[in-house]
Amino acid sequence: MEKKEIKKVVVINPILYTCETSNIKKVDSIKDSMIYNLCLEFKKNGIEPVLIAAKDYEPIKKEKYDFNIVFLETKMKKIFLPNCFPFLRKLTKTINEIKPDFIISGEVFSINSLIVSAKFKKNTIIWHELAKHNNIFKKIPSKIWYNIVCKIFFKDTRIVARSKNAQDFISKYCNNVSELYIDHGVDINKFMYNDQKEKKFIVVSQLIQRKHIDGIIREFSNFLANNKTKNYKLLIFGSGEEESKLKSLTKTLKIEKNVIFKGQQSHETIIPELAKSMALVINTERDNSMLSIVESIATGTPVLTTNVPFNVDYIKKYKLGVVTNKLACSDFNSIVENNENYVSNCINYRNKVSNEYHVKQFIEEMEKLF
Repeated sequence: MEKKEIKKVVVINPILYTCETSNIKKVDSIKDSMIYNLCLEFKKNGIEPVLIAAKDYEPIKKEKYDFNIVFLETKMKKIFLPNCFPFLRKLTKTINEIKPDFIISGEVFSINSLIVSAKFKKNTIIWHELAKHNNIFKKIPSKIWYNIVCKIFFKDTRIVARSKNAQDFISKYCNNVSELYIDHGVDINKFMYNDQKEKKFIVVSQLIQRKHIDGIIREFSNFLANNKTKNYKLLIFGSGEEESKLKSLTKTLKIEKNVIFKGQQSHETIIPELAKSMALVINTERDNSMLSIVESIATGTPVLTTNVPFNVDYIKKYKLGVVTNKLACSDFNSIVENNENYVSNCINYRNKVSNEYHVKQFIEEMEKLF
């Protein structure tokens, strides 16, 4: 039998960037988003991508895109909150008009994935990120979804997880889960690596409570106190409601000269600083697969993180930094003492966080299904 050629892929990703509340803050451009760059890589491989996203995330400025993006209105917004559980209008009609060879839809716990699984399951991959039940309404909707809806409507739909944690979780509820998992990726041509690190650590984060930047500052302060040389710096990129408190904390700890708040900056500004840092530092209490981890590895920079993010398994496995239960000043010391090895490991691993690598994985998975 002649192998069917994949010419067109629809990627359903309603939420283009993280928003903590239902009041979605508009951005100037979506071209830095993970999913936009993944679609670009499909195009480089000769496959026409069509990205379907929620109109709530359409940027302020008119942009010219490298491929077709369809922004669909969301409906029943009080129930299906656009920032966490959007319900796209006219999804089936739009897909029928596009006539794709394949569909990639984000997340099993999604009304949009349910629709495509019910109507187009033979040509669909669900790219699943969550590794635990959603907290909405005390986890009751999530438990009903995974235990009942999943077993009826996702029974034969191919699921590809984004991390080992997500793979283990969804395998409890779905039978057709791929053995491989595909993490978030980056265009590594935009992330030049640097093996010459300066005496500085970097944080790239919203300055909000659940990110616990205060814990990073306190342990960095302890690290400085226990070091003979005090000339290490901590760069903090990002903005948020905790910013003034964090700045006050550095003054209280008398390390304001060592902690530099850089504000919200573009990728073009952040990437060179990330590439020169000894480690990206993360202290979050709740996050899924974090793109910042991928970006750090792409620049050859190790990661110092708690074990909360779902994509820490390969940091442990390939020694790409330090994964700890609770951040401590000794973890900063470990990064400094073993930095050369961690950096070398990141540089050797960086091709596996590329969109090029991940798109090849998707294509292999699609060809199996064909």
